[in-house]
Amino acid sequence: MTNIAPKAPVTIPVSQSDSSAEIELDPAPDSETVEPIPGAPDLPEQPVPVPVETNTFPQQLEICGTMTISNRPGQLDELRNSNYAPLVEINGVSLAVAPVQAACFSSGFGPRGSSLHKGLDLHNSDPVDIYAAADGVVRRKQYRDDYGNMIVLDHGDGVFTRYAHLESFNAGLALDGTVKAGDQIGIMGNTASYRIPRHLHYEVLTGEWGALSGSFGLEPVDLIAQLPEN
Repeated sequence: MTNIAPKAPVTIPVSQSDSSAEIELDPAPDSETVEPIPGAPDLPEQPVPVPVETNTFPQQLEICGTMTISNRPGQLDELRNSNYAPLVEINGVSLAVAPVQAACFSSGFGPRGSSLHKGLDLHNSDPVDIYAAADGVVRRKQYRDDYGNMIVLDHGDGVFTRYAHLESFNAGLALDGTVKAGDQIGIMGNTASYRIPRHLHYEVLTGEWGALSGSFGLEPVDLIAQLPEN
């Protein structure tokens, strides 16, 4: 313990109507010498909220210039749209719009052929990192013929995200394990039972996880439609 010289008492003059008086106060104890009160319960340490680091995610999202874009969203027509935000809020959960190291927008949410394209596609010809869009728990980590190598994360409050066609999973990613926003969870790929270009198919889903249907009983959300209007 550091030796600290004792402090002298503090004297405060007090004016009175017919005389002058002084009050003598004991000095405040130094923090190094404060002792705990015997028998007092230990207070648990309170967690300090950690804000989501938006720098992990692309700060702009551009349309792929050399591809035919289906369901092209008007919000992205201005490639330098000042209203673009890397995070949007769904049911109180902040989610990344583009949870990738780098990519361009190649397909949007909406009808495609005879079915509904339930997410958005983000393309890069290179095998870039794929990130968790928010803090969450790994609910699915598997291969499917339609989605290829696929991950589903549960972010709480009835919000889920799906990441499909991955080239590979992060080696440390475990089923029922936890991830933080911006954690690398896989590599962008083109896995499926059919030929496709390298891209991330990214879905945002809401609802209650079904005992039998799992993520396929959830409601898909048009994430780009949640961006601010021009």
